[in-house]
Parts: sequence; C-alpha cells; structure tokens
Amino acid sequence: MRLRFLRLIRGVAAVSLAAGLWSCASAPPPPPPAPEPAPAPEPAPAPPAAEISWLAPKSVNVRESASTKAPTVATLKKGARVTSFEEKEGWLHVKLADTRIGWIRKDLLKKDDGCLPDRKEVLLEPPMLRVSDAPGPKGKVVVEADIDETGVVKAVRLVTNETGSDERAESVKAEVKTVKFQPPVRKCRVTGFTYVYSRTF
Repeated sequence: MRLRFLRLIRGVAAVSLAAGLWSCASAPPPPPPAPEPAPAPEPAPAPPAAEISWLAPKSVNVRESASTKAPTVATLKKGARVTSFEEKEGWLHVKLADTRIGWIRKDLLKKDDGCLPDRKEVLLEPPMLRVSDAPGPKGKVVVEADIDETGVVKAVRLVTNETGSDERAESVKAEVKTVKFQPPVRKCRVTGFTYVYSRTF
C-alpha cells in the first residue's frame, strides 16, 4: 500500500514538473527595457547681429563706450563708412575700416545706401607746360577742357587769346590735354565737368 502511494506521489510530481516546464517554454519573452530618454537638444546659438553699413555725413567722434563722456577712439572724416553690429540706447557699436571698434551716436550717422558722398574734383596730373625761349606776342590764353567721368580730357576749346598767335593757342591746348582728374561726385553720381585753364605769356 505504501509503495503504491509513493508511486502515485511521484506521478503527480512528474506531471506537475512537465506542466511547469511547458508553461515556461510557451511564456512570452519579457518586454525589452525601455529606451533611455534622448538628451535634450542644445539650444541653438543666437544668430549673429546683422551688420549694417553707415555713412558719416560730417566729421564725428568714435567713443570707447556709449557715452559722450567716454574717451575718443578715433574721428571719422566726412564721407567715411563704418559697420555697426549692435545698437544700445541710441548708440551704435561700430567697426572701423582699420578694424578698431567703438561707439557712435546713431543720430550722427546715416544708413549707407551705396551712394558715393559728394566730392569736388581733384587735379591728379597738372598741365605739362611747354616752355619756349623764342620771342613772341604777349598776353593771356584761356581754354576750356571737357573732362569725362573717368577724369580724362575729351575736348578742348579756345576761349580767349590775347596774344593773337595761333601757335600759342595750340600750345596751351596741348598743355591742358595732359591733365588728369579724380572727377567729382554729385547726387551719388560721378560726373564730368568743364576745366578752365589759362596761360600768360
């Protein structure tokens, strides 16, 4: 009787073990671990301040800081250009052509629209005088020369000739043809002009 009871217990244990193994074999796999949260993106760098070109309509001081009491870094001449990269309480933080930086009151500048500042003509190469020892009539010869946008003489006209000598008039015309100018700028445009030249014999 006891032997039969032991066999029965072994059978039940075997069935339980088989059932347990079967349930382990068919159990779904455990879920994968949750992914780690992605690191927060770094904040985008602030865009650089837009650079704006300015023109000095008259002579103006560049200051070390945004104050009229601050020391002067430089003095801009009329027509000079600067670039601003910051604005603060009516002052502009500017970069000069030589890379120095400083502050200028905004109301002393005007935005540079690419227009050249007005300027007068500048004589770069004066007339080449023709000297002659030969005696001749005395007096003044006046001519007008048309100077084009490149600063070169395009035409010459005789205005007065007190000497009465055609030779001397032609000599003065030849002299003025050798001039070279930096032409003037008026209302943003490089323009031609008339140059008056006189020679007294």
